[in-house]
Amino acid sequence: MGTDEARFDYHGALVVVETADDKVVFIHPLGGPENAPASLPSDPCQPGEEPLDAAVRIVREKTGLEVSITREFTTFIQEGTPTGTMCAHGFVASVSGGELLDDGPEGAATAYSIDDLPGIVPIRVANQRTLEEYLRQRKVFESPDA
Repeated sequence: MGTDEARFDYHGALVVVETADDKVVFIHPLGGPENAPASLPSDPCQPGEEPLDAAVRIVREKTGLEVSITREFTTFIQEGTPTGTMCAHGFVASVSGGELLDDGPEGAATAYSIDDLPGIVPIRVANQRTLEEYLRQRKVFESPDA
């Protein structure tokens, strides 16, 4: 999952948070369309912050949950973000404590069944790519032929 430093302006962390009852946590940014109201907990890393550390911080700030990172499952370059070109790091995390926020900095945090996931806000392309890859890998992993 190597990256070329010259190809991006900053690192960002995007986190798929899995609950003990096999749900996935999303936040609900204000102004999201009704058919795609959600987002993964995500943000740019702070200067000097490692993406894994950023992932834990971002989840805590945006959802109220404490998490343990299970793995980094994708890394890609996302051009065209509001702050430049991002080296996106997608993580899977499991909940270790805390409570979902009803009024977090980007709206309510809600856990959804894997069979009933909400749409992601259209402008959040890196979130869409990260969730698609997570679901692809999950399907492969759960396949009886895997």
